[in-house]
Amino acid sequence: MADLTQKERSGTVRLVGGDEAYEVDVELKADGTKRLLVDAETSPRSVAGLFIEEFENAGSTDFNVNGSATPVEFTIPLSNDDRGINSISLYGRDAGIKFGQFLAINQPLTNGVLIEIKSEDVVYQSSPLIITDDFRNKFAISPSDFAIDVFSNEDVFSVAFVSPAPFIIRNQNTYTTPDYVKVIIRDNLNNVNYFSGSVFGTFI
Repeated sequence: MADLTQKERSGTVRLVGGDEAYEVDVELKADGTKRLLVDAETSPRSVAGLFIEEFENAGSTDFNVNGSATPVEFTIPLSNDDRGINSISLYGRDAGIKFGQFLAINQPLTNGVLIEIKSEDVVYQSSPLIITDDFRNKFAISPSDFAIDVFSNEDVFSVAFVSPAPFIIRNQNTYTTPDYVKVIIRDNLNNVNYFSGSVFGTFI
């Protein structure tokens, strides 16, 4: 693509690749700044590139563990492929789930449940999930991604963190400590009937 002339740099121009594979409009705004308008297409992908991974600890997927003395970490399995993570989901069952307490445990947790992500060697850790309300207010981006279904003997809940853009988990050989997604249990959840989670994404 040729260099812009002085006249083109000061006005609104269209940049076109030599193979006509892309077009970019450079638009001059009223405040004197410029912006790029790009015409792009999303290519369909095979479902072979999709994956769902459950969080595991020693082969178990149930967060019903005692992490009060020593935190218990559940992670998605390592992979030899780079992955883009679209969402993290948590779900479970408990009898008498209430707000203001953690699920059906009759009080808030002391230390809480953490979500920890290491993406491209940068670590992010969530605020602790201490009461049921935190799933909706601190974990789900949209209220519609949180739900509780109430039944006579056992309630069911689900919540999802849907990323505005996929975040990358590089393959396990990229860094000295591989990228990961973890759920860290830091209290005694032995009395929760069932609590688990998974991630959804694509190989990249």
